[in-house]
Amino acid sequence: TAVRVQVNIAYPSDVEGIDIETCDGVGLMRTEFLFGKTLPDEETQYHAYRKVLEWAGGKPVTIRTVDAGGDKPVPGFTVEETNPFLGLRGIRLSLKRLDIFRVQIRALLRAAIHGNLRVMFPMIATPDEYSQAVALFEEERAALAARGVAHKLPPLGIMVEVPSVALAPEDFADVAFFSIGSNDLTQYVMAAARDNAAVAHLNSVRQPAVLRLIATITAFGQEKGIPVSLCGDAGGDPET
Repeated sequence: TAVRVQVNIAYPSDVEGIDIETCDGVGLMRTEFLFGKTLPDEETQYHAYRKVLEWAGGKPVTIRTVDAGGDKPVPGFTVEETNPFLGLRGIRLSLKRLDIFRVQIRALLRAAIHGNLRVMFPMIATPDEYSQAVALFEEERAALAARGVAHKLPPLGIMVEVPSVALAPEDFADVAFFSIGSNDLTQYVMAAARDNAAVAHLNSVRQPAVLRLIATITAFGQEKGIPVSLCGDAGGDPET
């Protein structure tokens, strides 16, 4: 089986120094970095996504919906919590703030006509969260169609970061693809905070329990014909 090597980016400008011929596309675009001191409007997001898609020249570009919360606070969006890594972050926060999420969805739908876009949702823990997110894409797609706005519905997949997904992958058999987020998956499996040096020895993707879950989701994907990719620190470690 061929192994694809894709780049991870945070800003559209990150691709300017990269020759598309040296990689297989974008494995992860982290959209939360577009959400700085002010929340980006639809046009700002649309042009950001379009730039990356056009640079890729038809190669796949996987864009993650905003993964705010945890160690990535966003003014006007995230809330202050005692334990932000186990609170409102990722898709949980997006589903609570539909006013912001719908703007991003429309920008993604419009940008999709400019390349080979795939969209994935972060911090999915239950099938219902995925279903809600997909339904929102369908609603906004219908609204754009009614207005005669050019758009396309891209494949919709999920990050595998929460152990519940890797433990019961059959509950997520309708996703377009899986992307294993090795950093958070390790953190949650080992109950070891990523930013705590005192437990750094536990926070390794090479822990047997973590490797077993990665093997489980990979085998399920192969069985069902669902593409599986790996991102996070493990994705850049040749020994993993």
